[in-house]
Amino acid sequence: MDIDHEVAFIVLTDQAGRILMQHRGPDKRAEPNRWSPPGGLIEPGEDPLTAAHRELLEETGLTATLTFTRAFDQALTDGTTVRMHVYTGDTDARQEDVVLGEGLAMRFLTREEMTTRPLAGNIKALLGEH
Repeated sequence: MDIDHEVAFIVLTDQAGRILMQHRGPDKRAEPNRWSPPGGLIEPGEDPLTAAHRELLEETGLTATLTFTRAFDQALTDGTTVRMHVYTGDTDARQEDVVLGEGLAMRFLTREEMTTRPLAGNIKALLGEH
């Protein structure tokens, strides 16, 4: 299977156990108007961890110690295949510390709150659930 793109996602958990989630805009090619952890394309010559740190800072204004958790490949409906690199981290940041750098909203959500929102189709894989 050829990989067309590589993406880094960040599953960032606050002290209350909530996960930082981004409401993606309607113009996004993948998962428009859905909620997913922040992340984005890995740039040419960039390693996945560097991309994860860059995306976290660009999209939220936050920094964190990140740990590689998993990678998986996903075939998209347009025929392309994307390799997803998932990193996890904990933060002392509060909601008011988050800067919305991309998307419609960026919120720390409980798992219960997530059930009330339209989530990305690969959310279970991103969060490490089966």
